[in-house]
Amino acid sequence: MGAGKNKSHRKKRISKHVIQAEERRKQTEVEKQLLLAAENGTSTTPSTPSTPTEEKIESTSNTKTKDPEEAASYLTLWKYDQINNTKSWKFNKNTQSWLQRHMYEGDKVSKTTFATLVDYLTQGGDRLISRVEEDAKMRARRYKEWEKKKENSTTDETTAVGGEIKEESKSTSAADDITWNNLDDHDKRKEYKRARKVLDSIKATREEKKDDTEA
Repeated sequence: MGAGKNKSHRKKRISKHVIQAEERRKQTEVEKQLLLAAENGTSTTPSTPSTPTEEKIESTSNTKTKDPEEAASYLTLWKYDQINNTKSWKFNKNTQSWLQRHMYEGDKVSKTTFATLVDYLTQGGDRLISRVEEDAKMRARRYKEWEKKKENSTTDETTAVGGEIKEESKSTSAADDITWNNLDDHDKRKEYKRARKVLDSIKATREEKKDDTEA
């Protein structure tokens, strides 16, 4: 019975890899078209700067559905503009808000897109960075609390059911906690690793700015 369960789990993993590979292929095609357009100068020059600013903070009221490929292409064009100064990238508040809301969901924001998103957010204004940092701290803390409870579950069965966070992570909404509790151990770990990546990148960026100031 245990072997059958493991086999089913492996099939699920394989399916995820196939889906992710197809998403990466589609994303690459879209990115090539965008970059070609940028090189040919077909995009208009934006009136906004090519970095996220303090005023461009996430609007939590905006819940519009967005194609993950479109969001990934938005970041790809931003990165290309940063390197080549093409002035072809335009800030989009809705896209930034969507990316912030879903940045810890691997099925919506791929590993590659997430890495670019971290660079994008850490170059934003202080208020934007502060909000992203607080969210990452909450997620990292929530995982460590859950991990600790899991280790102690043999002595207290009430803390083992669902690995729920009730007292410690009071900054999270009930809906968010329900979603998180429904994740399997692997996905919980993935969210934690992304949160640590965000915190480490913000710390590194602050240290670089401090060194530049002292120099």
